[in-house]
Amino acid sequence: MRERIAIIGGSGYVGLELGRHLSSSFHVRVLDRTPPESLLREGLDFRRIDVRDLRQVVGGLRNVDLVIHTAIIQIPKINEEKKQAYETNILGIQNVCGAVDKLSSPRGLLLAGSWHVFGEQKLTGVVDEEFGFRPDRVEPRARLYALSKITQESIVRFYNEMSPKAYGVIRMGTVLGERMPKETAANIFIEQALNGQPMTPFAHIMHRPMLYVDVRDVCRGFESFAKKILGEHLGHKEGKALGVVNLVWPEPITIIELAETVKMAVIENSGGKLNPQINIVDKGLLPLYTPKDKRAMTISIEKARTALGISELTDPRDTINKIVKTRLASRQTAKQ
Repeated sequence: MRERIAIIGGSGYVGLELGRHLSSSFHVRVLDRTPPESLLREGLDFRRIDVRDLRQVVGGLRNVDLVIHTAIIQIPKINEEKKQAYETNILGIQNVCGAVDKLSSPRGLLLAGSWHVFGEQKLTGVVDEEFGFRPDRVEPRARLYALSKITQESIVRFYNEMSPKAYGVIRMGTVLGERMPKETAANIFIEQALNGQPMTPFAHIMHRPMLYVDVRDVCRGFESFAKKILGEHLGHKEGKALGVVNLVWPEPITIIELAETVKMAVIENSGGKLNPQINIVDKGLLPLYTPKDKRAMTISIEKARTALGISELTDPRDTINKIVKTRLASRQTAKQ
């Protein structure tokens, strides 16, 4: 019998991608408030729960071997519905961690963490698993999101210390993939370019260093971590020892570099028929970053390589190129 993995928030982008990938090796149960239509078509096991309700969480996690938590209210809703965001992001992870600890079947929990716990400004030196939390080094609109990811991670790490079960965190870069959310900068730039519109990065943040990761590498990372926890039937020593792992492409890419990457990918894959422009939008705000900022840091992913066995990660430029190629082909097919 295949081991059973429950994905909390499995109807979201990362959760659904994990569900699709892990279903080839495990029985996957998706837990969320609403299922996306694609999930139902694919026949994944879906259970409707609200993470704010402990009783629903406990019921949804019965008879599973491992839990992956991806649920979080993000920007901009986190700033518009603060109470709901707090209950979902903070009380929700507490409910899930407590249920995993209480129930007999789960051997542990993995949290989908984020590089935003480091902050976005004045990143210097070696950025590794011990770099530390800096929630006040982000733009105001992102502060509650950073605080949420830090609090979620702190709760999970505390449970890893006090529980006999294994609790771990994979801190992901901003996840790139064909089905990434519409509001991400990469998706906006790609759609603008393919629609013959100029890409519009803002001047005050155009040199912001971003950390990215391909969704396929995320899936491989979670699968590897999951197998380390599930492979230890007594004590989960290997899974517990891992704790936190950074999973990001080890070179920062700025917003303006992202736009330039999309531009080159569109020109190449359209055979020069499309040549999107980059129009920098100046909102009269003081620059928050300089071109030197990305060179002030060194990204360490040694733990991902050694502990998760991921020797090579996908260059975000290759991911962008693949997405552009796929979308161009889809548009050409639709016209025929």
